[in-house]
Amino acid sequence: MLTEIILDSLSKLNQERSSAAVYHLLVGKRSSQTLQDAHIYHLTGYFGLAKGMEKQAFDEKIAKLVSKQYVHQTGDFVTVTEAGRSFLKSRVKSGNLDHFHGLVYDRVSDIFYERLSLFIQTATNIVSGNHRFIPVTDNQEVLHWLKKYYAANRHRLEEILNQLYGELLVYLNRLPEQYAEIFVKRLSGFSHIGLSKVQLAASYEMDKYEFLVVYQWILHRLLNYVTDENIPTPVLATFARGLVREVFLTDSARKTNELLKQGMDVKEICRIRRLKESTVHDHLIEIAYANPQFPLDNYVSPEAVREITGQMERLSSRKLKHIKQALNDRYTYLQIRLVLAIYREGWQKEWKHDG
Repeated sequence: MLTEIILDSLSKLNQERSSAAVYHLLVGKRSSQTLQDAHIYHLTGYFGLAKGMEKQAFDEKIAKLVSKQYVHQTGDFVTVTEAGRSFLKSRVKSGNLDHFHGLVYDRVSDIFYERLSLFIQTATNIVSGNHRFIPVTDNQEVLHWLKKYYAANRHRLEEILNQLYGELLVYLNRLPEQYAEIFVKRLSGFSHIGLSKVQLAASYEMDKYEFLVVYQWILHRLLNYVTDENIPTPVLATFARGLVREVFLTDSARKTNELLKQGMDVKEICRIRRLKESTVHDHLIEIAYANPQFPLDNYVSPEAVREITGQMERLSSRKLKHIKQALNDRYTYLQIRLVLAIYREGWQKEWKHDG
């Protein structure tokens, strides 16, 4: 699955960004540039899927793709070949890649799973009469959450376990058999210790990064099942409560956003926060991507939007320099970047209609 993700990312970047942009995306680098790349090239689902992956390991993946003639590499830029596109097309038919929501579930999927697995371990042990066991996580936030949940539900543990079993059974029956096995084998319970990610990767003959991606797919698919689908999952939903945020911003951009809400302009924010203007501009781009109601009119006129989007379509490019030059440098990089952030398919037609 990791091969398909890398190929799909490279294909969508279309040589407008170096292969390092894909690496930063996969490891979840929290920078304005990586977040912008994720949005501009429709790669938000892949954000942070291979956290901890070393650059050397990523480069080896690229070298393997080159050896298979799926890609052609020139310096830092990688182009997907016809053979690569054909391979990718044959693999994406399943729709599996659509289940990834990396930017939405970043840092969420693991906490969700820790809550769920700790509850299963705790409840099965206590129902079986065993009150002495080593928790599967040492995450203090998760342990504190479980203590509160346990205190409120200690007299109905068996009932919750039975309902949870039913909800998980429906979910697992939707998965490929191997993925369902991986999920179950990770769990610990009474007199049973779950396998580690390293053990499972070895058991299924996957390298650790391929396994990380598969593992995140299982968790993302479960979160989608809990939050988006019509089948009632009241118990599973409990473990996701308060975790999923619709708006993803870096901490620094969040602070800038609070000042914008107070009516401050860029220069005031720069002065108060002692930041460079370029940094605050980066924050504006992040906020624009995260907020569909971003007040674009405050920065770019409707006429400018029509011109910029028209050049984007004509050039079929998201390269800022190309767009700026095509517009004879009439608009700033900030204005072009903001239009890129807000622009969606069909959106330009609305502007033309309004004009």
